Amino acid sequence: MIITELKPQKKNPSRFNLSTNGEFRAGISATTLAKFTLYEGKNISEKDLEELLFQELRQRFLERLVEYIVRSPRSIFQANTYLKRIQYKKKDVWYSSEIFIDFEHMFEEIISKLVEQKLLDDENYAMLFVESRIRTRPRGKRVLISELVSKGVNMDIAREVCDELVDDEYELLERVFRKHFKDERIEISNRKQMTYLSRKGFSYDLIKSFVQNESKE
Repeated sequence: MIITELKPQKKNPSRFNLSTNGEFRAGISATTLAKFTLYEGKNISEKDLEELLFQELRQRFLERLVEYIVRSPRSIFQANTYLKRIQYKKKDVWYSSEIFIDFEHMFEEIISKLVEQKLLDDENYAMLFVESRIRTRPRGKRVLISELVSKGVNMDIAREVCDELVDDEYELLERVFRKHFKDERIEISNRKQMTYLSRKGFSYDLIKSFVQNESKE
């Protein structure tokens, strides 16, 4: 196939729209253009085109993901979900949907690289998440574990982190109760109070213990 156009993009002149045989293929950087010695009229095989686009897009997805995770810690699952979202959003913008790109393999490479560099670490993510919850929105272990799992963190990691950081769940329960019910007296017959504490992740036995201790005062 023939490269029929290498045109600077209007919004970003340092990038170029690459077309072959009159059809848009992808946007590429000046670095890729120079690395592969691309120019209008050059013959390029489908295999070579796919390879250069794989490398180009891998770098773009990597840079976008790094921007995403430095704003706020993310789990590996969240990072992978974000890449897939960008893939869908940028189809026929960053690249032509007519070109075969092994995105699954690409995303595996990107995630592996960031895991190796410790930019993605589910255990560290879980610790930061639980510490933040305890500090700003306290709740019981059951809910904390459930939240972590919903964000893609392995159940064993979620449990281990919660066991390590939530050393006094009773104190958390008391904080949650006082924050919501102020100076109210807790009563086992008060369905509103019981439902609220249960929904916050505290077991019936722990709630019962709190009720008994409060009734002694």
